[in-house]
Amino acid sequence: MSAALRSVNGEIRVDMRSFNTFSEIKNQLEKKLQRIDSYVLGTLVTLDMGDKRLSSKQVREIEDLLLDHGLHLRELRSNSKPREEEDENPFGDMPGYSDTALICRHLRSGQKVFCEGNLVILGDINPGAEVVAGGNIVVMGSLRGLAHAGAFGDERAIISAYRLSPTQLRIANHITRPPDGEVIVVSTPELARIRAGKVVIEKLKI
Repeated sequence: MSAALRSVNGEIRVDMRSFNTFSEIKNQLEKKLQRIDSYVLGTLVTLDMGDKRLSSKQVREIEDLLLDHGLHLRELRSNSKPREEEDENPFGDMPGYSDTALICRHLRSGQKVFCEGNLVILGDINPGAEVVAGGNIVVMGSLRGLAHAGAFGDERAIISAYRLSPTQLRIANHITRPPDGEVIVVSTPELARIRAGKVVIEKLKI
């Protein structure tokens, strides 16, 4: 069974009511989009979900899938009643600190910055530069050096940047680095946090 698709007044409408799981919905939508012969970039898409309701995270995945094909989500139609969802704050349960340092400049190779609380950088962290914080680290630019958040052992701390291409990331006692020789090209803001005992990097939805 495949998703029924039709065009109405220049918009694309897809009937997803026959699919039960989000995995089925996403896979069938991908197959249908691949089969479309031609459409205008930026065309709006409406999905009829029937009695199903997607979480905010699942909606963002659908939006990303449509954007990969040059399309935009116009509406998700659902007959189900709204349900209470988990906190969709992209920063999750990150700790709060009363002490926050603001650095309004680029950090060059050899420069080091330490803060007992949160650290916000309005600039780039270049290779060879290091930033260490007892709390969270937010970089309003490119992070291409070393960043260590949760330096006193707080695994809830996060590291986020507009362009996250570090030589090394540390959160509490967990360390990660890109493989040798790998060139990382980042085009969207990202966030690093601890999940299941490992440093994972996610797209930052803001």
